[in-house]
Amino acid sequence: MNVESIKLQIKKLAKEFDLNYNSNWFNYLWISVRHEILTEYIGTCPDSIYEKYGKTAKQRIKNIDKFVNSKDFKICLKRYGGQVARKSELRKEEKLIKQIKDKKLRNELLQFYQKLKNSFGKSDFLALLTIPRNEKERNWQMKFCLRHEWIHILLEKNKIQFQKINKKYWTYDEGIDEYLGAFLDGKLYKLENLRDREKYPMEKKNWIYAIKFRKLLENKKTPRERKEEILSLISKLKK
Repeated sequence: MNVESIKLQIKKLAKEFDLNYNSNWFNYLWISVRHEILTEYIGTCPDSIYEKYGKTAKQRIKNIDKFVNSKDFKICLKRYGGQVARKSELRKEEKLIKQIKDKKLRNELLQFYQKLKNSFGKSDFLALLTIPRNEKERNWQMKFCLRHEWIHILLEKNKIQFQKINKKYWTYDEGIDEYLGAFLDGKLYKLENLRDREKYPMEKKNWIYAIKFRKLLENKKTPRERKEEILSLISKLKK
């Protein structure tokens, strides 16, 4: 699957949920697994393996040397996947990086963040994908991971981001993303199977919340109805 075909899927999704769409919002950058893990870690991703070293950004920066030299980090380096980088967050994260005591690690990450800043162009968001180690990984990254990250961007550009209400609502952001991917593929009926097959606790929550969105939206037949129901949920969670 190529980039343009994925953009067409995102455009179709926008139409089905009454969302604004602009092809210029969507770009991506290949990065190393090492930098993927470190940027997730610094960005306070709620993965339990990172939370062992701190739940706040300050705690994680204080313990980053310990993390990089840990068995946990070596386990993480076997992963592949992606995330969304936000231009608005770069300056704050650079300030944190400058607090890293290890000069070599500090300079490495500052150089990487300079590369990130130069890659955004006019967009506010950038999908980051780990460099594939083989053809199988590359196919998965392009077919599923890039689309997943671009769905996040589509939602944020339409002011649908549950974590802006409270960080604890990250499960809603991941759940709606997986729901929308299954919606596009016509595989909403498979969500329980995907939930039951998933072993990693954080990833399992994504499917649990995707099922919640399927239930929430199952009787909404028009794009406007779907969007209004999602916005209604956001309003309820704000209270």
